[in-house]
Amino acid sequence: MPATPGPARNPASSWTPARLGVPLIVSEHDPALSARLHGQPWALTFPAGDPDALADALRTVIRQPPEYPGPQAPGLLGMRSAAEQADFLTRPFAPLRTKES
Repeated sequence: MPATPGPARNPASSWTPARLGVPLIVSEHDPALSARLHGQPWALTFPAGDPDALADALRTVIRQPPEYPGPQAPGLLGMRSAAEQADFLTRPFAPLRTKES
């Protein structure tokens, strides 16, 4: 995640951990994103551009690991679930499959 203030477009790979059930540590670089993540037990945010806050967040995760994201996490972030993404990526190739005799 960008560590500087201001909204930015995050690559989809940034959210892959949440899609796969891994907690997030995210800088508060995007106010809209921070609002969506606020109060989520699987997301820990810290002020963008504040290395001390990042260090504190990492210490917090070590002492008290966050919960794992549930199946609602991808939708909250505006992305497909892992199963939906796999279907999306493989659907175009389905007609190319041959039937085995």
